[in-house]
Amino acid sequence: MTGPDFGSAYRNDEDGLVTTSPDQNSELLNIKEAAAVLKVSEASLRRWTNSGQLPCLRLGAKGERRFRHEDLMSFLDHRKTETASPESASRPAEVLVEGIAIEYGNHICTLYENDLGRLKWSVPFLIDGLRNGDGCFLVGTPDTRKEILGHVRKGWDRVDQALERGELIETDGLNNGEEMCRFIERSLFMMKRSGLRVFRLLGDMSWCQHLGMTHDELLAYEMRYNHEIAPRYPLVSVCQYDVRDFSGPGVLSALKCHDDTFKYSLSRFLAS
Repeated sequence: MTGPDFGSAYRNDEDGLVTTSPDQNSELLNIKEAAAVLKVSEASLRRWTNSGQLPCLRLGAKGERRFRHEDLMSFLDHRKTETASPESASRPAEVLVEGIAIEYGNHICTLYENDLGRLKWSVPFLIDGLRNGDGCFLVGTPDTRKEILGHVRKGWDRVDQALERGELIETDGLNNGEEMCRFIERSLFMMKRSGLRVFRLLGDMSWCQHLGMTHDELLAYEMRYNHEIAPRYPLVSVCQYDVRDFSGPGVLSALKCHDDTFKYSLSRFLAS
């Protein structure tokens, strides 16, 4: 299904659709007013503009968002049509893991403190995804991936076939956050072309240290992923942190980079 036609007055920008020739006679709404029109949260509007689904103007030094009412209505009509399509009706809205229903587009953080804790989320998350035919990613050090996939194989015996067909991608990661985001995005594109509709990503974040990324580089990568990748796809992302490998400030930064975690009971994401 093609997206709504917003006309030639807009150009693509890395931070959403931005007008090149705004109609000065059109009444512009701020983000609070636009959210009220669509009856959604301001966070949803930011996500839709960041992903290019909804056009907006950027005004002033801070780039504050402004919206035209007709664009909001066009976007709303498109959303209603898309929701009514057979494909959307058959697509689940969330992933159920460990009794928690996690919405697609969410990017959450889990913490663990021993080797058994590393498996608590990763193994059921991947087994369930592969059984359901989801496109799955596993990012981690070679030893971590070997351990996790060894346990996944005990619950689902077609791991090797999934790897061969590109339904499961495992990787060491890349030590450049921007390049890593581009790799994930390209992989998602290829998975979609092969017919996969929904996706899961499990990242055991010690891979960043293994490749020599600094704390600031890791933080920048998580923020970039949170902005550019996570909300743009029918994707649930789980980043798990071994607290033995990260400092207290590092763990605190990890939590700050995963706002979606706080939609749920935080205690469910802590593994001893």
